[in-house]
Amino acid sequence: MLFSDLNKIFVNSNIIGKLPKKKIKFISDHSNNITANTLFVINQKRNFKLSYLHEAISKNLNTIITNRSIENLSVNQIIVKDLDKEVLKLVKLIKPFRPKLLVAITGTNGKTSTTWFLSQLCKINKIPSKLTGTLGYFVNMKKIKETKLTTPSNLDLYQFAHSTIKQNYNFISEASSHGIHQNRFKNIKIDVAAITNISHDHLDYHESFDEYVNTKISLLTKSLSSNGVAVINSQLKKYKMIEKKLKNKKIKMITYGSKDVFFINNDNLYLNIFGKKYKLDKFKLENKIQKENLECAIACALAMKIKPKKIINCLSMLKAAPGRFETINFRKKKSKIIIDYAHTPDALENILKNFSYNKFKPSLVFGCGGDRDKLKRRKMGLVAAKYANKIYITDDNPRNENPKNIRKILKKYCPKGFEIPNRKKAIHYAISRLDLNDILIIAGKGHEKYQLIKNKKIDFDDFKITKNIISEL
Repeated sequence: MLFSDLNKIFVNSNIIGKLPKKKIKFISDHSNNITANTLFVINQKRNFKLSYLHEAISKNLNTIITNRSIENLSVNQIIVKDLDKEVLKLVKLIKPFRPKLLVAITGTNGKTSTTWFLSQLCKINKIPSKLTGTLGYFVNMKKIKETKLTTPSNLDLYQFAHSTIKQNYNFISEASSHGIHQNRFKNIKIDVAAITNISHDHLDYHESFDEYVNTKISLLTKSLSSNGVAVINSQLKKYKMIEKKLKNKKIKMITYGSKDVFFINNDNLYLNIFGKKYKLDKFKLENKIQKENLECAIACALAMKIKPKKIINCLSMLKAAPGRFETINFRKKKSKIIIDYAHTPDALENILKNFSYNKFKPSLVFGCGGDRDKLKRRKMGLVAAKYANKIYITDDNPRNENPKNIRKILKKYCPKGFEIPNRKKAIHYAISRLDLNDILIIAGKGHEKYQLIKNKKIDFDDFKITKNIISEL
């Protein structure tokens, strides 16, 4: 579709300027995504800043669609009364074909690992898929671009999920609490909705933990299609309440962790699928966290009508997502260093407990982000103090907050923690103090390759820095 074609589509609009005979490749409401082939959506009933428009114009923007004219503007303007309605009509014209199935996975922890496992199950079985989440945008597991949001904006999500020609893709998306609350799945039909777990996170955004819980659950009770499938973790504290709501709506459920899908690890490893046990000879479970994420991914795959045998045959080929349980062997000390994204109290507790046995506790490098959920710092400090041995408190992404204040709170609740502000120095010191057969967990950043300090994004990669330190010691 060309910009000039919009004259015929928006017949009752006020068009200022001459629309060019140039192809529309993307519709965006964010100035970061602008090119000469982008139609920029400006809703002046929301928090719109003219600086965003100037930024877009500097990127060769030629046309905007808005709900109120802007004076002294050098670009073409399409002014419509009902902006949301008209933009939806347009994206449906440009991207008329929906994915074969749309899967959305929410939860405090495990979203990235679960979607990563599910996408691999699709690829190995030659089932076309698209994936979007914390790690970026992927087509058949091939990365095509980065992302700044776990769940993209509604416009971005819709256009990536849908296509201009009929295709056979399944679409898999992480669903953050922000994304659900901000209605980013609006006008998107979800066929399979899963929830991994719910624990403390994002209480700087949500008014209370109850509101956070209800937001997560609404993906299943409000966003899921009436003939869709809900995938639920049996360990959820609200499981009975969710089950009752879904039964009242006559929505099909698959429960993992017990009942429908779960691993049995006695003398041999088995996978239970709807009451039938499958012996797993070539596959080994690494830890409890991997177990739960895999069970969720398998349940989603079953909801997508992937046959059990096809799922089982590729379990041994699945790899962990970047920054999730990434292991580096430090042969000099016969030790292991684990890089993980654990940035919530629950995730931190899980990974520390996973590497604890008898009286052994792993060592830990950790911090907390700035300008975010300050209430979880106390919990993070208490978890570290209880489940870790040698502890090094350092900076995470302090953003515009004074990192000293963040470390002070962590130190208050984790008094045995040794404070080293510089993250690189903290990692170096922690590695240098490893004992033989020790384990060190570097938590909080995982796949991230930067630190956010004030208004700067500084290159920083826990994995790469750790590898370099080991090579020098």
